[in-house]
Amino acid sequence: MRLSSGLILDLGLFVSAASSSFKLGGFVPEAIQEASPNEVTPNTISLTRKSGSVSRAYLNRINSRANVNGVYGSTSLKEIEDGTEFLAPVKFGTKSFMAILDTGSSDTWLAETGFQCLNQTTGILLSEAECDFGPLYSRSQTFTPISDENFNISYGDGEFLTGTLGHEQVTLAGITVENQEVGIVNYAAWEGDGVSSGLIGLAFPAITSAYSGITPSLDTNITQVPYNPIFTNMYSEGKVAPMFSIALTRGTTGGTFAIGGLPQNVAYPNNFAASPFQVLTIEDDDVVPPAGTKPRYTYYTITIQGFEILGARYTYYSHGANPNPAAKPDLPGNEQIIVDSGTTLLYVASEIAYITNELFSPPAQYDEELGTYFVACDAIAPTFGISIGGQTFFVNSQDLILPYEDGTCYSGVQDAGEAGLAILGDVFLKNVLAVFDVGASEMRFAARENY
Repeated sequence: MRLSSGLILDLGLFVSAASSSFKLGGFVPEAIQEASPNEVTPNTISLTRKSGSVSRAYLNRINSRANVNGVYGSTSLKEIEDGTEFLAPVKFGTKSFMAILDTGSSDTWLAETGFQCLNQTTGILLSEAECDFGPLYSRSQTFTPISDENFNISYGDGEFLTGTLGHEQVTLAGITVENQEVGIVNYAAWEGDGVSSGLIGLAFPAITSAYSGITPSLDTNITQVPYNPIFTNMYSEGKVAPMFSIALTRGTTGGTFAIGGLPQNVAYPNNFAASPFQVLTIEDDDVVPPAGTKPRYTYYTITIQGFEILGARYTYYSHGANPNPAAKPDLPGNEQIIVDSGTTLLYVASEIAYITNELFSPPAQYDEELGTYFVACDAIAPTFGISIGGQTFFVNSQDLILPYEDGTCYSGVQDAGEAGLAILGDVFLKNVLAVFDVGASEMRFAARENY
């Protein structure tokens, strides 16, 4: 993926919709209220970390941005089989499941008893065990199906799911939404972890994955039927303040997630930097939006001021306003970037990825076939910081070197590639307390790289 600097950017993260494109702009809609207070909430849950080493097959898929025939719409920024997932307990009716927590997609879904597992590439039917879900969902007495709609979603690594939709009583972090629209998966091309049964999407209504009709192959952007995701319903119904927060942790524990405030038992300085949301708009050459239509939020996108990178040899600065990443700019620049808990790595512009990986000691090596920077597991990582809201947030060196399947390691900072999206994934989020304040249309961060 690649994100160029500038206020208006052409991006290519669309699946099977060649006439469509993303654009990032400086448009910031008005906040619906003042910033919610940074107060601890009892609606806090512990996250479970499911980890392993990344595979060659995974890197091939994520770097090729595999497409799925017949699926239209934006690709959700979920990574799976990537070595790190963060799972949260969720109830459908009275039964509890573990599901992946993801700020880069909007749907909440579970795989259903009797679903069919498919090969990602060929579409050939496989055994259920090949998809490796946790316990499967059986429709409860509190479930009401939605007629003449289908569920259809694909993710950035090529995985895809189809199924039906319905309303279910869903409970997350002690908060219950009585009639939450959910996806029930009956066809899946998925590489699971043996624990999680689905996913909890925390992004905006614009990228929900409901479509009119019952035939997924006929789904287009025009037939999308947006609905309120679970977090949107929680604050719209007045159950919580319109904010949630995440503090991921490295090591064997997963971290904490809180709705309506800050998580309990997390140490952080009382010094938050804020950055307003930016709108990532979806443009389709075949669709003319109605007059007066306002841009809608899709992902949690912010503007950063640049990077600060210190290695054994040189200090480098990079800002979007300066064409030379090795020179300290006279004026601060701006670069748009998505904050996503469902993406493991930091994806940055090519020149930033190159400079950062050159400053490992010994330098990281780029694998052309896999599109990935590999690094010695005992290498010394550079100091890597990201400037947000006038404050630089540094990434602990422990998070900059990750295990690969053959016992080698790869870098936590990777090239976003051609026409891709810059993303602050878990490598960054393990070093901050991240506050997603939807009411104030802003993100806030407090540094916590050393714990």
